Amino acid sequence: MTAFVAVCLTLTNPYVFKISGSFLVWVFGILGAATKAWSNADQATSASSAASGATEREHLLDSAEPVGYGSAESDNGEGAQPLGTGQPADASKNRSVRKHAKSSVQSNQSSESEDTATKDQGASARTSTSTAPTVHSPGGGPNPKRGLPIRESHDPAIDGLQESSDSRETVWRYVKPLLQRGAREFRAPSKTMIVIATVLFGLFVAQTVAGIFSAKIASDKAGLSSSQHCGIWQYDDDAGEEAAYREDLLNNYNKEARASQYARTCYNSADPATPFSCNMFYNQSIGYKTLTNQPCPFASPEMCLLGLYSATTFDTGLVDASTIGINAHPPHKIRRKTTCSPLNMSEPYVQPAPSNTNETYRYHYGSKKDNTEYTFETSGHPFHWLAPVYSVNTYFSSLYSSEDYWQPLPSLKPPADSTLTIVFVSSMHIYHTKPSFDPIFYATEPRYIDGYRDPFYYNSDPRARVLACVDKTELCSPDGKTCWSMTAPVPRHMQSPPAYWLTKWSLENSNIYDSLKFRLGTALLAQESISQSISLPLGSNHWQLEASQLFATSLARIQYDAWDIAIGADREKPGYIEVTPDEAKGQLCEIVKTKKENYTNINLLAFLGLPFLAFTVFVLSWDIRTFPRVDAPKGHMVIDVIARWSVNMLAAALVGFCRLVAFVFHVVVDFFKNKKHKRHGGSPEAEHSNPQSTTV
Repeated sequence: MTAFVAVCLTLTNPYVFKISGSFLVWVFGILGAATKAWSNADQATSASSAASGATEREHLLDSAEPVGYGSAESDNGEGAQPLGTGQPADASKNRSVRKHAKSSVQSNQSSESEDTATKDQGASARTSTSTAPTVHSPGGGPNPKRGLPIRESHDPAIDGLQESSDSRETVWRYVKPLLQRGAREFRAPSKTMIVIATVLFGLFVAQTVAGIFSAKIASDKAGLSSSQHCGIWQYDDDAGEEAAYREDLLNNYNKEARASQYARTCYNSADPATPFSCNMFYNQSIGYKTLTNQPCPFASPEMCLLGLYSATTFDTGLVDASTIGINAHPPHKIRRKTTCSPLNMSEPYVQPAPSNTNETYRYHYGSKKDNTEYTFETSGHPFHWLAPVYSVNTYFSSLYSSEDYWQPLPSLKPPADSTLTIVFVSSMHIYHTKPSFDPIFYATEPRYIDGYRDPFYYNSDPRARVLACVDKTELCSPDGKTCWSMTAPVPRHMQSPPAYWLTKWSLENSNIYDSLKFRLGTALLAQESISQSISLPLGSNHWQLEASQLFATSLARIQYDAWDIAIGADREKPGYIEVTPDEAKGQLCEIVKTKKENYTNINLLAFLGLPFLAFTVFVLSWDIRTFPRVDAPKGHMVIDVIARWSVNMLAAALVGFCRLVAFVFHVVVDFFKNKKHKRHGGSPEAEHSNPQSTTV
């Protein structure tokens, strides 16, 4: 509305009226020029064709008119008068020739008219005894202009066609009066109509321009969190209440599930069809790129099942903390990177158990703190368990590896400042409609079932398939030149405001392990492809889709955790206490941005600048004589005086600059001349007074 009013004020000032008037004059000028050019072309064409076609038109007219007329008395009562005695009958032809041939053929027609008139007089005398009635003109006698009796016209269009030389002339006969009348009316226009037309046109322009500027004024719907209970709240391990402990497990499951659902809906679709809202965060998602055929991320390349360059990497690159809603200037940067690969399952990594009873296998990818030398153990054939699901187990090596339950093999150790997640996937009683050659979701053994022509395929290998992922999270300076790990202290030259700590704590649970540890098999996309015991076909690299989904879930977890800290989520649940570190305790409120559907932020500069621009244009359009003690010609506006003054000042400045450049140039030239003369031990005056002579 503000933009609309401002534009209306701008368009309704006298200066815009003058511009609109000039524009209309210009339009009518073009129409007038086109009218004149077309008229000249039409006259030239008619003149060239009239002389050659005069005789033909004469015969056409004679065939349409009576050839003889009897005596008839005129209306004035002076007695009968033969038609043609007052004016020759051939005058109609002469008038038609004069109309179309103009002055270019008048000299030729004058001699022909004299000869023709003599012949027609004789013809008139011979036919004077005819009794045909005379058709009188409305004035009571023959038409004095045409010299022929007037015939009653029933169709003006046909008359126009009969009197036109070609089709263009016919169109021109109807268009020319309209343009000429419009031009005559515009020579003396009504000021009221000009004002009304200009205002109506201005309102249309105002609506269009206001719509454009309104989009610029409304910036976004972002708003700051207003909760005063910000902080980190966790379950109190010392409480000992079983109900609170179960509530904590359920709460963590829900947080993991909501991040997964958000990632599936909002990270893979810009316009989701589901009712799930993707507009709750300041940015819908955190972008990342997928790189295939990457180097094996483990200490020993032989740990990768498919070779040295068989890993897949997901990398966000450097991302501003403002992307997750942190309201800081300048914001720090973050980076999340995950590399995954199926693991080698040959011996000695996967071995049958010593007793080898009931198809038992042990997976030697590291030891556990309970003095178990192997990482995982399976017993029996999973397909014989009549549950159409994927069984998933996972272990984790954190940044504090000495305190972890699982200690990976040295050959499986991740790089420094990285975490490692290992996932064991067992296919149970699942049939596939097509063979699957995916290294994790393997199913190639056919099996025929009564009533079905084509076979189904299942995994005949009782061993679990193994996938491992390395996660790395970095915090960086606002310029992105200095980065450090989650466990490293802040560099001395770097500041650590509360916004930095909120950013860091939002990244704590962003890894593959915290994206599936509570949901396990239900976290897989392949699980959603199963109906009863039948699975839809899976791609040969389906494991990459699963890893991508888990990585997106870890990014969505960052967004949710930042918002939970900003509003102090879980503070009202039993058994929860605040565990916010002292670095930013009580300072994390109102620093996280989110989307507010009921509010709209505006661009203050555009909101105030547009009305100011309208007022400025309105003032500049005033007559200069409005101001006292100002002598200026009539019709000069403020903008005219300012423009003239600006041009004069610019010209004066340009002249002054040119003079300055010329002065500096002369000074420099004189300086080098003097320096040259001093080097040769003389002066210009001495050289001219004592010229050297040469004797030949």
